[in-house]
Amino acid sequence: MNFEALIGQTISQAPSATANWLGFTLEHIEKGAASIRLEIREEMTNPYKNLHGGMMACIIDECIGWAVLSLESEQNYTTLNLNVDFLYAIAKGQYLTAHSKVIRAGKKIINVSCEVYDDAHQLLATASSNLVQTSMKFKTS
Repeated sequence: MNFEALIGQTISQAPSATANWLGFTLEHIEKGAASIRLEIREEMTNPYKNLHGGMMACIIDECIGWAVLSLESEQNYTTLNLNVDFLYAIAKGQYLTAHSKVIRAGKKIINVSCEVYDDAHQLLATASSNLVQTSMKFKTS
């Protein structure tokens, strides 16, 4: 995949339908790291009109996935665990940026960290995840 050509683009043709629905912009990608940016939409919010915690976890998981994709491994990986610390809320209409980085890529397990910020550079969430090698292949419709 030509990742550099996607920088600055709103992702709409990703292998993940969730990534396409999120409609994030790929801000940066290099081997072992990725950054995405998106606006918080109404359908992403909780009753207080802040980003729903499950949506924050989803965004983090997608950003982590792009860091893993950037390794261009012949193997596929799936999330084994995702640990999220929610630090501050972000409201509908605001933008966030998530930055993920591969900490260690082992033979079977990849460990990745992620930090999420608002436009005022306030740290909204931190996360770590382990992904495990799998024999599953991407399915196309």
